[in-house]
Amino acid sequence: MTDETTPTPPVEPVVDDASPPENDANGAAAGGKNKDNKGEKEQVPIEELYDLSKPIKRIERPSKDAQNAAITAIDAEIDSLREERKVVQTKIDEAMGKQKNTPIGRERDALNKLKNRKGLMIEQKRQIRARLEIVKMKADQLIGQQKNARSTMKFTNLADIEKEINRLQRKQETCSMSLSDEKKLIKDIETLQASRRTAEELKSKQGDLDTIKDDRKAIQADLNAKDKEIDSIQKEIDAQSKILKDLVDKQSSQRGTVDELVKQRDAVKGKIDDKFKEKNALRTEFREKTNDWYHNQRAIKAQRQMQYEEEKKRREEEKAAWLKKKEEEELAKTPFEEEMALCDYLADYLTKTYLTDSQEEEAKKAKEAEEKAKADVVAVKDDPFAGFKAVSKKAEDEVNYFGKGKGKKKLKAKKSSKAPTFSISLDLFDQFGLITLNPPTSLDGVAASVDELKAKKQWYSEQPRGSVPTAKDIRKANSEAAAKSQSKGAKAGNKGKKGNFSISNEEFAPLGTGAVSSGTGENWIS
Repeated sequence: MTDETTPTPPVEPVVDDASPPENDANGAAAGGKNKDNKGEKEQVPIEELYDLSKPIKRIERPSKDAQNAAITAIDAEIDSLREERKVVQTKIDEAMGKQKNTPIGRERDALNKLKNRKGLMIEQKRQIRARLEIVKMKADQLIGQQKNARSTMKFTNLADIEKEINRLQRKQETCSMSLSDEKKLIKDIETLQASRRTAEELKSKQGDLDTIKDDRKAIQADLNAKDKEIDSIQKEIDAQSKILKDLVDKQSSQRGTVDELVKQRDAVKGKIDDKFKEKNALRTEFREKTNDWYHNQRAIKAQRQMQYEEEKKRREEEKAAWLKKKEEEELAKTPFEEEMALCDYLADYLTKTYLTDSQEEEAKKAKEAEEKAKADVVAVKDDPFAGFKAVSKKAEDEVNYFGKGKGKKKLKAKKSSKAPTFSISLDLFDQFGLITLNPPTSLDGVAASVDELKAKKQWYSEQPRGSVPTAKDIRKANSEAAAKSQSKGAKAGNKGKKGNFSISNEEFAPLGTGAVSSGTGENWIS
């Protein structure tokens, strides 16, 4: 008589939605072994699997739901075959005369008791394994926390930390160093002092980890002992099955019927084994497809990174070429061209505004316009008005003609032009500052300022490139200084301490309506 025990399906590693290659079909056992050794299987370089220089076809992710549905259908078929096998086994027992008062019945009852004991032991083993998994998970969690803490610490031992603190303090007390080095040394000491607590927590976690390791050893010992008990009772089951088989073989009256039933049972058992193989094949196929999808994702990411690096390199080269071209264009220009143009502009502005008489200038412009107009006039031939003279009525004649002649109309005298008021805007102050000159503060100093501007232009024309700061450099330095000053003022305003006053603070309200912020609208007036 063949063994009546149900075949145990082979244990397969669990595959999640995105299983990494270490759980592949050929490396499942190796992956588990590496996990116990706290190591990870090195992944195959993606360059060996894909050609990153060519387009990569995207692989669709295998459906976990479809996989679970197929596994569930196979499990349902296996349960149906087990029920069919159970029915056949019941018929075999009835044909063999399964009764307690017969020798076969007594031996079969003893065999069933042994099987029940084995089933109970298997359940106990499952519970022990669950406890072992919980302990492993706790150990992995503590190890991960220790790794994260150690990654931010230079020293993990309290004695080493104290020793390093004493060394740095002795160095601070006995060695002479710059202020920046001393600040850095003090910061290192404070960091080490702050790491004491972390080191104490690491020490405490190490104690917890040692306790968990001891528990794990004890649970593993219980598991090994339970395996030995199961092996021992399996030997008893095999021996009892042999005794029962010998007794059954002695009964030859119903042997033909029993043999037929046994064949049916073995056929059902073969179908069950085929279903388990089909189930394992589905899992292996799903795992391989998942690994292919995972490698495909790695290849796409690697290709994108490579393309990004190439694009970045190309942009950097283009930027370098553009900067080089701009530098060459700057070198081709006349040195201090902007500064000399600014000198011409300021000199011309001061001359036209304060050194030239406006009436004379207007008369000169009117005369030039009249001469230009005469030059453009074409002489008329056979003029019908030749010999005529234009006459204008006097003011008094016009009054006598239209009025009653009670008096002459008084003509208003033209106002004499006033001397120009000297005024320098803040924008002009900034422009003078760009060429490191002081603007005139009165009308008497305008002529001297014009001479200084002309001399400054001549001086700029004689300077080699880069010898003195340009207007652009001065403008940039002034902008940075203003931004720094504004940030300091904002910080001082945010502190809100008594005695600190800043007109730039938003909480300050001007008392007069004419108060304005500094800008091009304010003038220096003398």
